[in-house]
Amino acid sequence: MKIPYKIFGVAVLVLVLMSTSIVYSTYKLYSVKDEVTSLAASFIPLAELVAKVDLQTAKQELHLERLEKHLTRVKLIDAQLTEVETGKTALSSSTGQKTSTQRRMFLEKQRAALNDRIAAEEKMFLSRLSQVDQAIAGAEKIVIDALTKAASDEERATLIALSPLLQSVDQQHANLHAQMNLLIGAYKQNNPILTDLEALVESEREQLTQRIDSIWKKIALLTQNSAKTVERHQQAVLFVNVILAVVAGVLSLLLSAFVIRGMLQPLKRLVQGTQAVEAGNLTGELSVDTRDEIGELTSSFNNMVMQLRKTEEIKDTFGQYVDPRVVSGLIDDSNRELVNGEKKLASVFFADFANFTGISERFTPDGMVKLVNRYLSLMSAPVVENNGLIDKYIGDAIMAFWAPPFCVDGTQASLAVTAAMQDMDRLELFRQELPELMGLRRDLPDVNMRIGIATGDAVVGSVGSQKTKNFTVIGDTVNLGSRLEGANKTYGTTILVCRRTFEMASDAFEFRKIDDLIVFGKTEPISVFQPLGRLNSLSPQVLEYRDQFEKALQSYQNGDWRVAIEKFRGCLKSDPNDPVVKTYLRRLDHIETNGPPDYWDGVWRLDEKD
Repeated sequence: MKIPYKIFGVAVLVLVLMSTSIVYSTYKLYSVKDEVTSLAASFIPLAELVAKVDLQTAKQELHLERLEKHLTRVKLIDAQLTEVETGKTALSSSTGQKTSTQRRMFLEKQRAALNDRIAAEEKMFLSRLSQVDQAIAGAEKIVIDALTKAASDEERATLIALSPLLQSVDQQHANLHAQMNLLIGAYKQNNPILTDLEALVESEREQLTQRIDSIWKKIALLTQNSAKTVERHQQAVLFVNVILAVVAGVLSLLLSAFVIRGMLQPLKRLVQGTQAVEAGNLTGELSVDTRDEIGELTSSFNNMVMQLRKTEEIKDTFGQYVDPRVVSGLIDDSNRELVNGEKKLASVFFADFANFTGISERFTPDGMVKLVNRYLSLMSAPVVENNGLIDKYIGDAIMAFWAPPFCVDGTQASLAVTAAMQDMDRLELFRQELPELMGLRRDLPDVNMRIGIATGDAVVGSVGSQKTKNFTVIGDTVNLGSRLEGANKTYGTTILVCRRTFEMASDAFEFRKIDDLIVFGKTEPISVFQPLGRLNSLSPQVLEYRDQFEKALQSYQNGDWRVAIEKFRGCLKSDPNDPVVKTYLRRLDHIETNGPPDYWDGVWRLDEKD
């Protein structure tokens, strides 16, 4: 059953019971018409006077509210007059005032009118006090007259009890009137005790209401004591009304509880399900126990969760091929530049498995896949952990990049170098796992890797056809990163970076300059550097050796061949295993044998990509 039908059924049942009570009460009231008429001469005027007291008090509260409103407007007008006098307000063309004098006259006229209203309201407010006093005096006179006509001691005692109640109402109203007067004064003076006075007035009003209620109860009791027949009929009517009211109340409560319980239980489950979805739990499904709107809502919720679950499954699967941050960015409409592509400062990272072809010959296809997957898993982790994006895997090679908004602008180079250094640490772990991966105890291959990092402007975004796209980075910086990775072969190094990377990461790492060279396909020379370690983490001996090497490099680039040979041989004595020094000594041997290149400018030219 639909929820409106349930609620309508409960309402109809209560209406039928209450209608029955009204019909029976009407019938019984007609039977006591004569008795009530005889009592009306005393108790109705008394009730009217008590009601008049309550009404006049309510009117006083109304006057109080109007006075508050008018006094507030007066304060606003005074503020505007002050602004006019000080020249801090702009003249309003809509009111027709063209000069500050006319504006002041207009405001003063408004203030005078409000002051007249305030005076009138105060006068009417004060007049209510005398009207309340008159009503209470009239009520006391009626009570005194009724005492002379009392038919029983119980009725007389009730009438006697009314006199002090009327006097207490008179006193309580006087107290309320005094507090209201103080509150009006506070409004005028903007007194800080304004809030306390308002609370006090509210308290006095509540006490007056309670005492008036007591009088109403005494009047009702007096009516019962004065007319036993009326009392019997009233008791009968009251009995029937109470029974019907209880029945109606119990039934309405039971039916309402049933309806509410049927609504709240599935709603609670919906709330819990919504909270679970908000927390990322998409595994739950709610049972549909009703056929009303809540049941329909529950079914829709289950369908929504199922669709969200499918979306997350697709997103998780897609995230294995594209970085989850890219997936979220492409879905989010606020990152439209990710879709359209945008020129950004990026650090591009190329890492290659050295001598992969020779090693792969020793594996079956399944073993080769296992080896490559383990290698790529180990070497990709530092990239992702340092906010880099894996662009693609090119066989055993890794291409990645750092660019906003996936990392903080200015940290690209430091993050890329950090990932490269961590890859070198993980390479040792990979070497330790080789026996298990290859199933060999000896004759293990020498595993190494080469990394090139270039930093510069590049376009980051979706590139491809209308049907197939690839989120990637393109530009000359990408080509340079690839060339630097290959240049490691020339110098026997594992990591080479460009000057821009060196400059941006030099606040975090120590480097040594390797060479000035022109890579394949370029005409402009670039400086390449090798990261040595974290800043302030290297020993003085390492730094001294770096400086010794760079002095030898400077002599070499200046064409001081003899000096360069002596310095590089000195470096070799300090570190006999430095492949870069050996590279330069081979070059110098070649120069001694064949002479230096024509037009030597200190720049080495790579004639091949790798």
